[in-house]
Amino acid sequence: MSNSTIEIVNKKIIFYTQNISLLSTLEKNNIFIGYQCKSGYCGTCRIQIIKGKISYPIKQPIAALFKTNEIFPCCCQPNGNIIIKI
Repeated sequence: MSNSTIEIVNKKIIFYTQNISLLSTLEKNNIFIGYQCKSGYCGTCRIQIIKGKISYPIKQPIAALFKTNEIFPCCCQPNGNIIIKI
């Protein structure tokens, strides 16, 4: 089990202690973003990572869909402390 913080620019800081998706962590903390597939294909949930690292435990979404610093919270997990912009 990891202990990390998820800082949302100009909103709040969340403590992350479980190996669940970033999207699930946000929802548990009453921060809702749009999503559809929950597998990284549709790109609806994409947000910006300002600092820190994430990983995709199951498989990395299609790289061609990524822009610089974009992540798909539906299928990624923080690796240590991260700062995101929603």
